[in-house]
Amino acid sequence: MKAGRWKSVGCCYLAAALGMCATGAHAEVFFGGDTKGMPGESVEMSINARGGTTIEAIQIVPEYAPVADVLELIGLTSTPALMDGGFGDCSSGTVCAVVYVSGKSFASDTVLATVRFNIASDAAPGPVPFDAGVIVGEDVIPIPPAQNFEVLAIPEPAHWALLATGLGVIFAVARRRRA
Repeated sequence: MKAGRWKSVGCCYLAAALGMCATGAHAEVFFGGDTKGMPGESVEMSINARGGTTIEAIQIVPEYAPVADVLELIGLTSTPALMDGGFGDCSSGTVCAVVYVSGKSFASDTVLATVRFNIASDAAPGPVPFDAGVIVGEDVIPIPPAQNFEVLAIPEPAHWALLATGLGVIFAVARRRRA
């Protein structure tokens, strides 16, 4: 484990020792963003707090190594909403840990952080299993499969030709019906 990751993990353990970690019952975090793209494009995943949620501690410690051949890290960016009223460290651009002394409530759905990647130009099409490493209190928040990263296939010239032929047939039939 890298030094930055130990620092981040240690922050939540400190919060747990002080009895300040949230439980899943009152901490709801969800994922969003544009996670699908073609080779050479940028993709991003946002980590969000649901409105009405109270968070006492959050860690964002993504596992970058397993996806390094496909996704090239641009950075992890925290928002002011994540840092306001808390103490912790999100300055490395790769991990983040924040603790709120008396808990932090969010009135509406709020973006906390965003992780951005470039898709490698030689990436094969298909899903890219990514562990965002989001822990709220002691609860690990998994990414739903539909919201995980995916490399889309680049259409082949044969696909474009088939599409053009299909559109031509549709227009020819429509024109013939008018006559």
